[in-house]
Formats: sequence, C-alpha cells, structure tokens
Amino acid sequence: MKLINSISELIKSKQKKPKREKPLKIKKEKAKTDVTGKQKSPALNALSYCFKVLWGSVKLILLLFIMVCFVGAGLVSGLVYGYIETTPALNASDLQIKNYNTFIYDSEGNVLAELKGSENRVWIDYAEIPTNLIKAFIAVEDKRFWEHKGVDFRRFLYATYISAKSYLLKQGDDIQGGSTITQQLVKNLTGNKDLTPKRKIQEVWQALKLERDGLSKEDILTRYLNTVPLGSTIYGIETAAQAYFGKNVRDLSLAECASLAGITQYPSQYMPNTEENKKKNIERAHMILGLMLEQNLIIQEEYDQAIQEEIKLIFNPGAGKVTKTSIQTYFVDEVIKSVKQDLSEYKGVSLQTAEDMLYNSGLRIYTTLVPKVQAALDEVYTDKNYFPDVNEEARLREEIPQSAMVVIDPATGAVCGLYGGFGEKKGSVFNRATQMFRSPGSSIKPLLVYGPGIEEKLITTATLVDDVPQHMRLNDFSIPEKEREQIYPQNVERINFGLTTVHVGLVHSRNVVSALLLRDFVGFKTALTFMEKVGLPRWEDDGIISISMGGFTNRMSPLQMAAAYSVFSYKGLYWEPYYYTRIEDYDGNVILEKNPNWKKIYSEQTSFIINEMLQDVVRYGTAKGYGIKNKNGEDIPTAGKTGTSDKYIDKWFCGSTPYYCAATWFGYDNARVPISLSKPEYSNALKIWNAVMTKIHEDLEPKPFFDTMPANIVKRKVCLDSGKLATNLCEQDPRGSRVTELYFIDGTEPDYGDTCKVHYKASVCSACKDEFGRPVLANEYCPAETVTERVFIRRPVEYKPLFPTDPYPEDWKYEIYEGEYCTVHDSYSTPGTDFSATYQDEPPEPTEEPTPTPFYAY
Repeated sequence: MKLINSISELIKSKQKKPKREKPLKIKKEKAKTDVTGKQKSPALNALSYCFKVLWGSVKLILLLFIMVCFVGAGLVSGLVYGYIETTPALNASDLQIKNYNTFIYDSEGNVLAELKGSENRVWIDYAEIPTNLIKAFIAVEDKRFWEHKGVDFRRFLYATYISAKSYLLKQGDDIQGGSTITQQLVKNLTGNKDLTPKRKIQEVWQALKLERDGLSKEDILTRYLNTVPLGSTIYGIETAAQAYFGKNVRDLSLAECASLAGITQYPSQYMPNTEENKKKNIERAHMILGLMLEQNLIIQEEYDQAIQEEIKLIFNPGAGKVTKTSIQTYFVDEVIKSVKQDLSEYKGVSLQTAEDMLYNSGLRIYTTLVPKVQAALDEVYTDKNYFPDVNEEARLREEIPQSAMVVIDPATGAVCGLYGGFGEKKGSVFNRATQMFRSPGSSIKPLLVYGPGIEEKLITTATLVDDVPQHMRLNDFSIPEKEREQIYPQNVERINFGLTTVHVGLVHSRNVVSALLLRDFVGFKTALTFMEKVGLPRWEDDGIISISMGGFTNRMSPLQMAAAYSVFSYKGLYWEPYYYTRIEDYDGNVILEKNPNWKKIYSEQTSFIINEMLQDVVRYGTAKGYGIKNKNGEDIPTAGKTGTSDKYIDKWFCGSTPYYCAATWFGYDNARVPISLSKPEYSNALKIWNAVMTKIHEDLEPKPFFDTMPANIVKRKVCLDSGKLATNLCEQDPRGSRVTELYFIDGTEPDYGDTCKVHYKASVCSACKDEFGRPVLANEYCPAETVTERVFIRRPVEYKPLFPTDPYPEDWKYEIYEGEYCTVHDSYSTPGTDFSATYQDEPPEPTEEPTPTPFYAY
C-alpha cells in the first residue's frame, strides 16, 4: 500500500508547473595583468597553473623521500646497532702473542701437564717472517695496512661500488674484496664465513675494536700469517712453505714469497696441486711483484731478478705438519678437547683459534681429576694379569684384549679419572673411554626398563611375569620363516625359569623378563624417553624388542654409561660429566668457570628402590662376589649391573659405591671381524672394575648410599612366585622358602588382603606320575603309605606351548594339574584313604586361555 501511495505522489509532483527562476548574474572579473600592467594570455595562465601543481607534487615527493630516508636510516641504524650489540667478544688481550706455557692441575693442585705452544702448530714469530713475504701480502691484500685503524673505508666503499655494479650488470667475475688484513684475521679467528650483511658488519666492528684496544700491527700480521688458509688443509706460512717449496719459510726467495701470497684469494685455483694451477700461480706471482714495484716496496732491480727466477712448485700437503713431542694422558686429552670447545664458544672464535689460545696464553686449568682414582686406573690398566692372552681367535686376528673405564663423582658429575685402553698410552691414540661406542648388553636394563617402569608406577619390585618360551619375531618378515618361529628372546642360560618377579628378573638378568616388561608394561616410548634424559642416544628404529637386551642401532661409550648410572646413586639426579672446574688467565683472573648441568630424572624413592635391587645383583646375583672392601676388610656398599652383548662380543659392568660411580667395558677392537670373548674372559670387566674400585676405596670408611630411607617407602614380605603378600604355604615350597622382603613406593605395595594364591597344599599319590614325572592327586583308593601332603604351585594363566617343540619352564616340575588323579589305584585295589578334602586352600580356577601369541613390536 505504501508503494502505491509513493507512486501516486510522484505523478502529482510531475504535473505541477515549475516556478520561473531568475537568470543568474555572472560577475565579470578583471583580466589579470603581468608586472608591466599588460593583460596575461590564457595560455600563460594555464602554464602557471600547471607549474604550481607540478611544484606542489615535487615538494610532496621530496618530503616523502626525506621521510623515507629518515625512517630507512633509522631502521638501518637500529639493525647495525643490533648486529654490533650481538657481536661475539674478540678481545685484543686474548690475541696478543704471549708464548706462555699453559698448566693443567688435578683436583689437589698438582701439575698434571704443561702445554707448550711449539707442540700445537708450526708457529713463526714476527722476527722470523721474511720481510719480502710481509711486503707481498700487504701489496696484494691491504696496501694501506700500516695506515688504517683496522678498516680501509676508502677501499671498502670502492669495493662495495664495484661489486654492486658487477652484480647489477651480471659481471660476476668482477666482484671485489674490501677486507683488510685485520678483517681477514677476524674471519680466520672466528671461523665465520657467512656471506651476510650481519657477518660483514660484525667483522668491521671487531677489526676496529681489535686495533683500538691495542693489538699491534705486528701481532696482527703474526697471527694472520700463522692462521691464513693456503689451500687444502694447509694453514699458516711455514706449513705452506714446506708443502709447496720443500723449505722453511725463512729461506723463501722474493718470487716464492709472491707465489705464496698469491694463493690467498682463491686457494682452490692457485695452490699448486695441478699443472694448470701451477701456471695460474706463477702468473699471479708476477702480478704481485708488479704491485710491489708499483707501491715502492721493492726496487726495479729486485723486480727484474724475481721475474726471471724459475719458481719451482711442488705439492706435498703432508709436509710441515706438526707432531707433538709430549704424550698426554687420556684424561688430559679430554680436558684439552673440552677447554677448546668452551673457549671457542665463550670467546666466539674458531676451534683452531681456541687451540692457539690454549697452548700460547699461559692459562691455568684446574681439573676434576682425583689423583688416587687415576693412580688406581693407571696401575690396573698397565697390568697384564688383567688382560690374559687366552683367546685363540684374537691371536689369529692379531688383536689384543682391550678395555676402558670411567670413574665419576655421582654427586656432581665430575670425571675423577679414566683410562682408554690396555697398556701404557703412546701418542695421541684412540680413547675407548669416550670415543668408542659399543652395545651395552643387559647393563641397559635398569636405565631402559626397570627405572622408568617404577618411576611411572607401571611396575613394582613384585610385578609378576611368566618367563616361558616366547616367539616375539613371528611377525618380523624381514627374517626367514625358520628364524621367525624360533624362541626369542632367550635367557643367557637358555632356560626359562617360569613365574618371576621384577626384582628377581633384574638381579639375575633375565632377558625374557625385561622383554615382556618393555612390551607389555613400560612401553617403548616411555623407555626411550627416559633413556634420552640420561644422555644416551636413540634412533627411530630402536623400537624393537632387542633393545631390552642392549641391541641398539646407536651404541654407548663408557663415559655415557657411567654418567647415566649415577642417577641411581644420588637422589635420581643426572649430571652432565665435566673435566675441569675453572680456567684462569696468566694474571690469575678467572675467565671460565664450569657450572655443571643437572636435571632431576627419578624421584628419590625410585632411585632408592633401583639402588637396592642393584645391590642385590652384587650380593647374590650376576655380580656375586665382586663387592668392594676397604683395607680393613669392611664391606663398602656396592651396586651394579653386568652386561653381555650378542655373541659375547662385549662385556660390561656399570656400578657404584656411595663415593664413586664407574663403568667398565671389556672386549676387542674388532678391526676386521667381531671377536667373541672366550669363556675365561667372561668375568674380565667385573674383575677390572673390582680391582680399580678396591684400590680407590682402600682408605675409605663404609657408609650407606642414602643417609636416611626416603619418605613414602614401605617394605613388605611377598611371595617370589606370585608377587603377593606371602602366606605360610609360601614358606613350605619344596625349593625352600619363597618369601622375600621388597621395597615399594607407598601406595603401590600389595594390599593386606592380596595374598598369594599360587601356592596351595594337596594330597598326592607317590605311586602315580604324570607324563612330566610329577605326582598326581590321590584318590580315595590310594593306600595311606603312598599318600603325602605337599605344597605345589599353579599358574594364574596356564602355560600351553605355542609350538610342540617349545620346552616347559623350570618351575613346571613344582606345578600340579588340578583335574588329574591317580590311575594306579581304584575300587579293585587295596582299600585306600578316606579324604574329606584334597586341597587345603582352594586356588582360583585356571584359565583355559593359552599364553597369548607374542607380537614383534616396532
């Protein structure tokens, strides 16, 4: 309706006559005139208007340009300032040529070693460098070296202009370098060769700072010429002179000096390793001689003589390499590596520069080495009695038995001593204590399975598993079918022991138990995560059951294992191992102090429980008889775990006392093929560990691992065959009492009503046996003289072999089948005994389900 009304009103408005409007009056303006009073033309007016608009636009553009410049300058300034602020410290005092010897001290302040600069590299002092060589390098690399303050800004800006021009015009071969010798020294010292503005700005700043702070031109030249890369793996002028001319640098002629200086720009093109490169090198040497003449560094007569000289180039990159004259201990070798790395990071220099500082700056390095510990290692590892020649295969392969050991303070992570191989150390040799990585065997079990399982409350010391034949490779189609059907894994004894608690499984190192715990209780993810936390490596393909027995892709060193085991000795803490406590400069100022890195891995409760089980390993398990005693014959509490890799290639013992934690490996280097240990060698890792630790603890008093038992720990009497609270029947087992006391984290122990149901008493007839030779239940006709009451066991889950050839577990002989009665005596026989009940305790009904088929877990 509203729409219709609107249309109607619109029609009416159109029909009304419009009002008559008055005509507009146009105001006439006076014509504009110029300065002479003459009237301007319209064209001139238009031109003036265009000029005003154009000028206004130009002013706006200029204003915007100025604003952009200011903003850009601000941004660039801020960026440059940020780069300078984050520039690594490169102090002139660190680079001054001191030639002071460095001293390394043990933890008691005794000198361990003296490091001399001459042993580090072929170092040439400034006074020994030929003048012509200095002139040649300055002529080609930095002609205003003696004038600038670290950076030649005139050359730098010109080089930037030429490089930019060449880049824009696609003339890549005309890129210029504007770095001074000081800047090149900075690059050589830091090892940073990134082609980025950040690196270049920081390089400029460091060069200016070095010269401002007092590093002399002579020191700059000396360091530069001793560190300059001159092709291949050749650094420094003395090494290069030996490699390319077969002579000392002081004996080089002018032409040879020019030849050497010519290599620096493009070593791959100018080092004389090919005939083509030799020609290029000589051409460049002649060019440099021309520069030297042009810059008045030599006279015409010298130039003419050098140009006529035949430059005889050779290529012997091995010549001139330094051979250290002193032999450091394995421990000192590790100290040197550690200090080099830390100095490199702290000072922002390359490892090579850090090594030069280490050998030439008169440092004082205070280490963690404990003299008595190292003396014990030295004595045992040079004693042939611990390394008997009894392996026939090793003799054929011309190999000798080897071992390595590391001793750590578990409360700090300090490395107190180590030894890297049998016999006296000769030269810089392979350190098996830190550089060798081998399969840890069963010594990995506490770190991979038992520790993580108890910490996460996935298992307890009394968790029960049935150690029966397993086929965990049935679904591994990467191996032949016959192998897939074989029993795997197997215990070392090739016997299955039946019902087993976690405690017994660890103490006696049962492979089947650890495999079942890993697969069915702990899980691969949890296990490997905990292993990583204690500094042990892992790979993605480590998710197979063999890792429960130490079968890793990536293996472990004695240093790693000693550090990892310390978590069970001191409050569940993992300390990253370290070799020194502090470093002082020549004047006694502390320049580096070691702050050990640590992290909490396990609760004190878990650490205590695992430690107790590891003590039982030494009391009556696989390391029985190898506990530590002091010189008074008093027992020092000892905890540890043995380890044997597949085919007896490696033997380990990792263990601790309240004072020290140590890991020992024994085996062969296996230079050609793996060598299995002979039977007499099976205990050698244990013997070496025991011998070293006994010497260390001679004068130490016994003390407990834990001053007091941690809170929330409870102790219960449980049955070894059920993991439940023990009953009187558990004590009457035919094997002897099956009752033991175990520790639990409060809340994980068996409830008071949760008693053993595995043991029960039954009346059996001695006249009738089953197919396994076990007595069967007596019936009412069995005579009294054949009937006896005995205690037997019955599995919670009945064991049924997966394959007919699978053997039965050891505890099978103590089990009785409920439904099998005597068939010898019946109603036609002599009247028997009247039984009112066969069982004293009615056990739970056994399941009819067979043992689940294991799977191959990835």
